[in-house]
Amino acid sequence: MRGSVVSPVGQLALVVVGGLLLGSIAGCGTALSESPEPVSSYALPPAPAPVPAPSESGEPAPAGQLQWAEIETQTFKPRRHLAQATVPAGGPPPPTSREKLIVSGQVSLSTDDVAGTAAAVHAQALALGGEIAGESFNGDPAKATATLQLRLPPEQVSAFIDWLAQHATLEARNLSTQDVSRQVFDQALAIHNLEITMTRLQELAQKPGASLKDVLDVEREMTRVRGDLERLRAVQRGLEDKIARATLAVNIYMRRGVHVEPEVKFELVPQLVLWHFVDGGARAQGRVGFGLSTMFSRWFSLDFELLPQRQGDARSYLLTAAVQTYSDFLGGGRRRYGNPYLGLRLGGGSINGYGAFAYGGDVGVEIVHLRQFLVQLEGRAVGLRYDHSFDPHGDIALEGLLGVGVPF
Repeated sequence: MRGSVVSPVGQLALVVVGGLLLGSIAGCGTALSESPEPVSSYALPPAPAPVPAPSESGEPAPAGQLQWAEIETQTFKPRRHLAQATVPAGGPPPPTSREKLIVSGQVSLSTDDVAGTAAAVHAQALALGGEIAGESFNGDPAKATATLQLRLPPEQVSAFIDWLAQHATLEARNLSTQDVSRQVFDQALAIHNLEITMTRLQELAQKPGASLKDVLDVEREMTRVRGDLERLRAVQRGLEDKIARATLAVNIYMRRGVHVEPEVKFELVPQLVLWHFVDGGARAQGRVGFGLSTMFSRWFSLDFELLPQRQGDARSYLLTAAVQTYSDFLGGGRRRYGNPYLGLRLGGGSINGYGAFAYGGDVGVEIVHLRQFLVQLEGRAVGLRYDHSFDPHGDIALEGLLGVGVPF
């Protein structure tokens, strides 16, 4: 109002009020500028004092008796935003700057040697500290394939794929990452809160003077909370395992257009056989015949020899099994030309119409030994034991054989 005069007392009141307002504003600014101590994002308010609930008759319950209402009042209330909060000591760790990633993927390779590449991948994964979660192999020479399920340290995945590209043709590569940092932290926080709830439930269950009904209710709630804890802990362990180990599927295929050599099952060796009886007697001392050897390897073969009828000598045949070995001092059978070998044989047959048991030794040399062609020259000394009615002393025959092998 124009012309109004403020008394000295009013002026003094205005000065005091203004000073108080300025002090409050300054105090707020100072509080905002200071860095407050971190406060838990999820803190529990003090549990209120138990309030006796009325009984069925309307009378208050005796003081100190446990009531289920106590549990319902103990809830969790956030004090601050989660991003500004820290967790109390003993609780789950706060979120860090390091992301929690789950790495997975698959690669496809083509190669000339599927089995050899699969073995090299297996060895390299173990050398990097990884694990072989699964492995399958198809050895079909025309369509050989292999699949390996690997679990590797995540930081080694890129280097491992680069190593694969150096040892085979990298046909396809697919890697993906999933950030589960928020999920890991939320689950750790949920586990911490459930542990606090479990502790309080245990304290309530041990409170003296509790009725049987209240104790049973607390035990039922503890069972539920315990089940939730175990479930969350299992999920958390699974996440931690996936974070610690990347999953990589490696598919290996035969490169297109590669000629695959057929696998040799056995080798058929037709032979020209020359027999010479050391003691000819009344029979022909020299005989010429034919033979056929089924050689599964140099270690084992089945041999059939046939001597046609000659003059008064009947047709003769002999079936024997032989084991032979190369000389390690003379190439060990790895040379294409001139591989010597020794062997033993055992069998039987019919010689000049008489049954005979045969045994003997071999010495020979592979003149030419290629994958699809074999020429060998062999000499044998064979002892023959006849039926007692014919010759109890037996016979000795020397053989010379020239054979040409054909793979089958």
